Amino acid sequence: MSGASLVLSLVKALVVVLFLLNMSAISVWLDRRQSAMLQHRVGPNRAVVYLPAAAVRALLLLPAVLVAGALAVPMWRVVPGFELPRITQGIEAAILFAWFGLMLLAAHVRRNGADNAFEETVGSADPRSYFYGGLVAHLLAAGAIQLLPTSLTTTGDVSWSTGIAGSLAAAVVLGSGFYAGTKVPDGNVGIRLAGTLHALADAIKLIWKEDLRPRRADKLLYALAPLLAIFPALVTFAVIPMGSALCFQDVDRDRMLSFGDLTHLANVLDRSGACPPGHVSLSLAVADLNVGLLYIFAIAGTGIIGAAIAGWASDNKWALLGGLRATSQMVSYEVAMGLSITGMLMIVGAVHMQEIVEWQGRNAWGIFVQPVAFFLFLTALVAETKRVPFDQPEGESEIIAGYFLEYSGMKFGLFFLGEYAEFVFSSALLVTLFFGGYHLPFVDPDGIRIAFGSSTLYELKLTHLAVSLLHIGAFFGKTILMTWLQVFIRWTLPRFRYDQLMRLGWMKLLPIALVNVLVTGLVILAVEAGGPGVASILGTAGQVTQALVALLGVVGTVALVTWMLEPSKPQQFAVSTTARYTLEAGGVKPTKMGA
Repeated sequence: MSGASLVLSLVKALVVVLFLLNMSAISVWLDRRQSAMLQHRVGPNRAVVYLPAAAVRALLLLPAVLVAGALAVPMWRVVPGFELPRITQGIEAAILFAWFGLMLLAAHVRRNGADNAFEETVGSADPRSYFYGGLVAHLLAAGAIQLLPTSLTTTGDVSWSTGIAGSLAAAVVLGSGFYAGTKVPDGNVGIRLAGTLHALADAIKLIWKEDLRPRRADKLLYALAPLLAIFPALVTFAVIPMGSALCFQDVDRDRMLSFGDLTHLANVLDRSGACPPGHVSLSLAVADLNVGLLYIFAIAGTGIIGAAIAGWASDNKWALLGGLRATSQMVSYEVAMGLSITGMLMIVGAVHMQEIVEWQGRNAWGIFVQPVAFFLFLTALVAETKRVPFDQPEGESEIIAGYFLEYSGMKFGLFFLGEYAEFVFSSALLVTLFFGGYHLPFVDPDGIRIAFGSSTLYELKLTHLAVSLLHIGAFFGKTILMTWLQVFIRWTLPRFRYDQLMRLGWMKLLPIALVNVLVTGLVILAVEAGGPGVASILGTAGQVTQALVALLGVVGTVALVTWMLEPSKPQQFAVSTTARYTLEAGGVKPTKMGA
């Protein structure tokens, strides 16, 4: 391994750790907020950090300057034969930032009023109209650019247009940043971040809290258990690919990635995604193992040891009972979890995580290929992470707090953080196995191509950098969305009894997983016997599923934007004892609170 590869591996590991830690903090806030919404009570208080107005203006302007520079500089570096896609990127970026900025400004004006005639004009329209108008503008611009004569790409006359398009997008971003800076009032400004600062406050509190230990506890094992609880989530994420492999030109021709190669990223790739001759590839997984999925199951099993040791070493009967529950539950559901993905592995024919994602990109996402396996795997995964409705090892109404009952201070914090880190990792694993990983519908390594069978409806060439950024954003976006889904599951279903939990794992999930493996094998044999005709039909069906995903993505985005700009009033549909007492006392009275 070269020095550059080693440094980049450390950078990727740092990105993984920071993502897990930050998503764990955000997931804590999501849990609290979802609990408050469902139980109709006041949510987490919004802590405030006061910053000088100049610092806030700098924070608003700095991202605008960086984004504008990233947009303007690449647009002026015109590559022969690749001018039209650069024009498309510049114009589409300008349209994106224009309607997005107008939409936010209109929403702000409707909440707080207009300060000038410009804001009054912008706020007179519904914020959602800017969103819908932006979508129409994107489609019209894409169609108009496709009508340009192809002779422009060979004559180079369009080179100035590419620079103008990039500069236009940069100007829109800079203008938005400067205008946002003018809206900052003088004096100290309170930064709230929607209550997520409470997670930081909790961490500081746990670090300084007294660390108590039972007198008869095993000192070594008692201290080792919290580390074993957080270790699996941090290590297993290492084999998850966060994007497609990057291709760099091998400048010194030593067939190894060096620091000098990092400034020579390949401009374009062909549809296969393979690096051109004379290039070296860089995987966006921390450790690109060809047995990645087996590695995940092997390391994830060490979490069982952490829970068992914590329950036994605490010298507490309730903690011991929680440790026994956790051990039996995790062992039981690991069997169903492993068998649930066996069908997917039979179809793909590999346990390499990158190959699993690439197969889904070429064919169809795993949820369409193995829908039964997805629900089996999701159920087993929630049980493995010991979250409601499978939180029997921590059932406070039955065994007080479970296997970490005797822990306090940062040792308890490590258990808490380990649970949420596993929770976020499980979301990334679900995305990788069943939702195409970093893949997006109709996005090939060489650009966007909408095709059904042999007919191509639309095609747009993109640079290798643009496709890689799309892949990275898609992976992290899907992971965040799946994290929210699991939070919603926690606050929707009640806790099972322990006998129901074990019966579900051994008598329901396990037999269904075995039947799924049998049916998958029969289908594979039938497809192989069907010949090329059946394979062609399945290929077209895979493209139809990509179109379905793209359509659902657009509809979901519209619904999300509509809800965010015009949130509906909360309606109480479940009346708990606490909610009843609150209503009798006059209802909840949420107020803004400072730090």
